[in-house]
Amino acid sequence: MDEIELKRGAEALVVLSSFLGRAAVYKRRLPKSYRDRRLDRRLIVQRIRNEARCIIAAREAGIAVPRIYDIDEEEGLMVLEYIDGENVSRLLYATDSDLRARIENMIGHDLALLHNAGIAHGDLTTSNLIYKGGRVYFIDFSFATRSAGYEEKGVDIRLLKEVYRSTHPEFEDEFGIIVEGYIDSGGDPKVISKAKEIDSRARYV
Repeated sequence: MDEIELKRGAEALVVLSSFLGRAAVYKRRLPKSYRDRRLDRRLIVQRIRNEARCIIAAREAGIAVPRIYDIDEEEGLMVLEYIDGENVSRLLYATDSDLRARIENMIGHDLALLHNAGIAHGDLTTSNLIYKGGRVYFIDFSFATRSAGYEEKGVDIRLLKEVYRSTHPEFEDEFGIIVEGYIDSGGDPKVISKAKEIDSRARYV
């Protein structure tokens, strides 16, 4: 399979290729020329390890996440299962209200599981959620935090709400379905309160 560039950001280059005959995502952390080389290498290794541990912990908590196929710390590389599904950011517009509500409820349910496992995603947008086979997969744990507190978890909720508000305003009223799924699945109401507090701070500024 020829390499297909999926995403190029300040932190990483992400391409679709193959690994042992299977479609796979290659995520390479990019070095920073302005940083000391030894410090840069140490930070890259730390971030790869943190991301891998968060993915593994999320899977153990029952979250649908890509499998890790390989890690090469020297190359700053992580090879992940390619989830060939529908990106939620697009699927919201391409499905009926019943399926959309089920997906939103699943997002809330799985986010509660993630948070109860002590993990905050750190970049929870609809672009980092993929629907496949009746499950919602959480992808890209680049900014994930372990042993997350109310602030980090609240940021997850607030960021996703802001995405609905700014990118999917047609469905903003449905965000309550996500919150309902979150609370019904054992999510801490204090996280919702923290998200509202963060939102108020951001709007005040």
